[in-house]
Amino acid sequence: MKATPDLRGLIHAILTCVTAGPGLGFNRAVLFLTDDRQTHLVAVMAIGPATPEEAHVTWTSLAGKNHSLEDLLHEVTEESSKSAFQALVEGLTIPLDDAEFGSSGGPAPTGHRAAAAGPPTRLNPLLEAYRSRRVVKIVEPALLGDIPPRLREVFSGSEVVCVPLLAKERALGVIVADNAFSGEPIGEQRIQLLQVLALLAGLALDNARMYQQVEGQASQLQQALDDLHATQEQLIHSERLATVGAVVARVSHEIRNPLTTIGGFARTVRAHPEDLERVARNAGIIVDEVEKLEALLKEMLDFTNPKPPTLQRTDLNALITTLANVHRDELSRCDVVLTLELEPNLPAVFLDRNQIQRMLLNLWQNALHAVEEQPADASRMLTVQTRHEEGAVRVACSDNGRGIPRDVLPHIFTPFFTTKPRGTGLGLAVVKRIADAHGGSIEVQSTLGSGTTFTIALPIAR
Repeated sequence: MKATPDLRGLIHAILTCVTAGPGLGFNRAVLFLTDDRQTHLVAVMAIGPATPEEAHVTWTSLAGKNHSLEDLLHEVTEESSKSAFQALVEGLTIPLDDAEFGSSGGPAPTGHRAAAAGPPTRLNPLLEAYRSRRVVKIVEPALLGDIPPRLREVFSGSEVVCVPLLAKERALGVIVADNAFSGEPIGEQRIQLLQVLALLAGLALDNARMYQQVEGQASQLQQALDDLHATQEQLIHSERLATVGAVVARVSHEIRNPLTTIGGFARTVRAHPEDLERVARNAGIIVDEVEKLEALLKEMLDFTNPKPPTLQRTDLNALITTLANVHRDELSRCDVVLTLELEPNLPAVFLDRNQIQRMLLNLWQNALHAVEEQPADASRMLTVQTRHEEGAVRVACSDNGRGIPRDVLPHIFTPFFTTKPRGTGLGLAVVKRIADAHGGSIEVQSTLGSGTTFTIALPIAR
């Protein structure tokens, strides 16, 4: 477990409770924690004097200040983390490998182990406390056994108690404490209090460890989110560049042919101004091509600079009837039969009349192109239906043309997508934009060889 600044503050508070006079009153204490790989016990902090002289100076100073335990807990200074005792033990490691357990063959089964009569047994009391999850008390220096020499020198002159830090039946580390300078025996009551403190400390350290993990995962998630946003921005930028490229390519293609025609016939007029018949004919062709360019420009402006709809309470049946009367002759010249199937007493809708007319004309123009490939003797039908259902007014435009291939269907509303040799790919994109601006929706159903139906749903006026 890495001792971050927040975690070091918690560890300092734990050891202060172990060593402070208002606390448990041990002379010195060291806290060991397992490392991140669970292979070693590592001394992460120690509190207490290193020599009898330092102990005398420290205790005299504290006695004069008469601090409470709460005061001592808030006195975390850099000097306290750089004491001579801290320097003696900080960073010491004890392997958790079974081979390093010691020569006794295993941990004590119950309670805490004290020194017994007879020849000493070389044990590692810290490992024994950690493995057995029991208190280990050492009353003879010889029983300190296989611990690092520096640590053995520090604790060789007094009784030592090793208490495991536990959390949810899992050992996190060990607290080692002694009374090296007061010489006061470590009694059973004090050991029990240290056990209680170690239990609370283990829970606090485990919570801190989990908080660190959650904080680390949150940081990783935030980094992943930032990377995702950066990638998304790059994709959006790339998509915008691709869209601009498609616009430039499409518009260049659409403009090139009319301009070439206009230029050719204009040069002919300039070369033969006396041939009035030719001039009139060529001027007519130039006007036709200019009108195509004007229509392209209008379509581009409608798409790139849409105006918000000016909504008015409208009878949709009346609007469709008026539009059909205006364009019925034009459709007839293309051998297209326009049929209206309008539901009587249709509820009024709020809409922008000009935009809805533009939307319907785009759909009718699309239907006209679809039925153009029908055989000369085949009927060419365009049917417009209205109906009221599910809180909306629906207008459906159906043709009996060639239909839309399944692989093309998902792309028909994509700007600048077209399968026509002379099309901008903006007609249906404008239709969808108008429907969306009115709070409506558009659906399409198509069967190859049978025809296509576009259905627009518009909200009823309230």
